[in-house]
Amino acid sequence: MQQSERVLILGAGINGVAIARELLLNNIPVCIIDQGDLSQGATSKSSRLIHGGLRYLEYGDFSLVKESVHERGILLNLAPHFVKPLRFAIPLAHRASGVTSSGLRFLSGFRVPGTHWLSTRFSFSSERGLYLVDMGLTLYDWFASKGNLPRHSVHNVGDADLPQINADKFRWMACYSDAQMRFPERFVVALLHDCQKIANEKQLSFDFLTYQQLKLNGRTAQISSIHNPDQIQEEFEPTVIINASGACGDLTLQQAEVPSERLMGGTKGSHIITFNQKLREALGTKAIYSEASDGRLVFILPFENSTLIGTTDVRVDGNPLDVTATPDELEYLVGMANMVFPQVGLTTDDINMHYSGVRPLPYQPKGKAASISRDHSLKEYEGPSGWIVTLVGGKLTSWRAFAEKVTDRILKKLGKSYFTESKTRLIPGAEGYPQTEDILKAEQDRLCQKYQLSQESIQTLWHLQGTQIEEILDALPELSTDLIAGTSIPRPYVLWTIQHEWAETLGDLVERRLMLVFDERLQVATLNDLADCLVESGKLTTEQIPTLIEEYKQHLAKFYGKAVS
Repeated sequence: MQQSERVLILGAGINGVAIARELLLNNIPVCIIDQGDLSQGATSKSSRLIHGGLRYLEYGDFSLVKESVHERGILLNLAPHFVKPLRFAIPLAHRASGVTSSGLRFLSGFRVPGTHWLSTRFSFSSERGLYLVDMGLTLYDWFASKGNLPRHSVHNVGDADLPQINADKFRWMACYSDAQMRFPERFVVALLHDCQKIANEKQLSFDFLTYQQLKLNGRTAQISSIHNPDQIQEEFEPTVIINASGACGDLTLQQAEVPSERLMGGTKGSHIITFNQKLREALGTKAIYSEASDGRLVFILPFENSTLIGTTDVRVDGNPLDVTATPDELEYLVGMANMVFPQVGLTTDDINMHYSGVRPLPYQPKGKAASISRDHSLKEYEGPSGWIVTLVGGKLTSWRAFAEKVTDRILKKLGKSYFTESKTRLIPGAEGYPQTEDILKAEQDRLCQKYQLSQESIQTLWHLQGTQIEEILDALPELSTDLIAGTSIPRPYVLWTIQHEWAETLGDLVERRLMLVFDERLQVATLNDLADCLVESGKLTTEQIPTLIEEYKQHLAKFYGKAVS
């Protein structure tokens, strides 16, 4: 392929960026554009889990489970700074219930539209019991047998070191292992850093442009800013266009005037976060995976010093980026937490923030939302606009496998062979990662002493960058101990982030670079300091700050239920 030829990727979520990385590893130049910021869609609105999909076993999705647990193991090795093992507990009230309903789900193929009539024609208990769950976890362990996470175990409610769940309702807990990725937004930033590194190593063209839109003039891609669409910033003829815009995939095709049947039938998933310490203490270090009264399985997850509860599964239409959590969803998630932990007495007043996103699932007009496949696939189009590949489906866990599949398809079409280095290539920030907690603490203590920063500051930066933080701090022209108001983040680091991590707006910084949206202490003074950094970096003028702050406070209230004063 000539250097003048490039692949154009639409969408900077985890799948789009992962494909860019995979293509660059295979010597293919890439340009990524997004109409917003990176990770603005499902990537940042997920349950933040790296899991094998335990419930997919009921639907016979064995290949998806096998792929997911395999990718989980790869990620634990390649990104230990972002992906951490997490032990889950499933509360159980009965021994033998649920076998009939799960068997019918498995045998009837609920994934197939039209077969959902069985669920209403027959009356049976759908609640999953001890025998069924134990059998499913045994199978799950078998799929993950090559990994190094502990196998499942069964305990009585009240046993030591387990969540303090409702002993009047539940008798046992079945425990198993998966993993958590607390900040997938930061993970995508790390992948982009790796894209830059690969492109430099291989002397390939790599461009990443946010807040840009596409217009197709025949086979020519015309790229312009969303703020000035009449001024074309870049123009070229891509070898292939990859539509990786997730749940917005159909809208992207419509905007590009590419004919297509409806491909996406995403469902909305809402989550809540609470800093209620009574709940956090009752949960402990483990997560809960419990069945709600409607049969849906809901997570209650430790999330640093808060608790993350999700998710719902509601069919939606319209622009996926406009969805918000409804009062009914919030009540549903609070009720779920109270069913498991009634002693906490959680209320909607305890919700510190919420968020909602749309899964990029395939269009399936009939059947339960939960029965829509979570697997991934490709839809191809070839016509006057050239070769366009649209991604359908996908999970946070299987990003690398999906990218591998897409890259392999493109290379075959171009008469090239696929190279599989991504299975062993560390994610930036994982190089020389401490192998034990004691070594990690010693390393962080060393960095505190070297840079004269507090333990809290070093730990915060470590969560954002992993082992790269020393290289970044060394590169700063001046490292003062001047912190952003209400945070432990040094101001010089924020200026570095704006310059090197594609941050253009206040929301980019708060929600997807510094991860302050999850900070209980977020205040107007914090926003003002960050806005000042944007001014210093040439992204804003001082006169714009008051209006910008007010508009952003409204944004946080609408999409996160977060009040900032």
